[in-house]
Amino acid sequence: MKVAYLGPEGTFSEEAAIRFFQGQAVEWVVCPAIPDVLEAILNEDVLFGIVPIENSIDGSVNVALDGLLRHGELFVCGELVLPIEQMLLGLPGTRIDQVTEVWSIPPALAQCHNFIRQRGLPTRHFTSTAAAAKEIVTSGRSDVGAVASAWAAKKFGLSILASNIQDAASNHTRFLTLRKGEIVPDTADKTMLLVLPSTEHAGVLASILNVFAAFGLNLSWIASRPVKTQLGVYQFAFDVEAGLHDERMQKSLSILRTFDHQVRVLGSFAAWKPGPR
Repeated sequence: MKVAYLGPEGTFSEEAAIRFFQGQAVEWVVCPAIPDVLEAILNEDVLFGIVPIENSIDGSVNVALDGLLRHGELFVCGELVLPIEQMLLGLPGTRIDQVTEVWSIPPALAQCHNFIRQRGLPTRHFTSTAAAAKEIVTSGRSDVGAVASAWAAKKFGLSILASNIQDAASNHTRFLTLRKGEIVPDTADKTMLLVLPSTEHAGVLASILNVFAAFGLNLSWIASRPVKTQLGVYQFAFDVEAGLHDERMQKSLSILRTFDHQVRVLGSFAAWKPGPR
């Protein structure tokens, strides 16, 4: 089967994709941008695609979320949560005191601000953490380091000069596995929903949340996105900790629709349970 992910090779997205489909025969399709991953699924060039949807520091990945909301044929069929551990990489034999410049993408550099500032190191921007790591190999320079993952170090044959250099100790990104067309496994214990309120009035979101609370359903993620047709009108995406076939979920959906809220099931799947990396 073919699976698309956000490239280039050596990124956290590649690591997430390979870990999710570990042990399966996969032909990988590397895409330059998140919309390209979604298009590959819609065009049936691939069976699955995997994209980042939220980060514990930066919040929702809006380009992925908006694409999912825009294309009704896309369906979430799985998730994976990957710890984001930033490393300083260099050529084998490089000492950390030799590094005079740090390369990476702006978000990764920002996540390691304290480490870089304390050493007074200038930075250089690249299109991805993997591109920065790969350029060190190409350049052959032992006076520069790249902020990237241990996965990239292994991929490009680099040494880890310093581990876990990010400012925040807990940094995780959640990835979604998408396909074209709805499929709900018997093991589904989590459902992603999109709700567009029927009217805009005080307390409308609270009234929606109360429906889930009445049936004891926990919400593990809430995101609001503009409908993009009228200023001030928003739709809401939810992760509900119950499968679509759960009786409580079915009753909740029925009540929401009774109040004329537009409800769309974005996916129902087995919640990610962490294992050894």
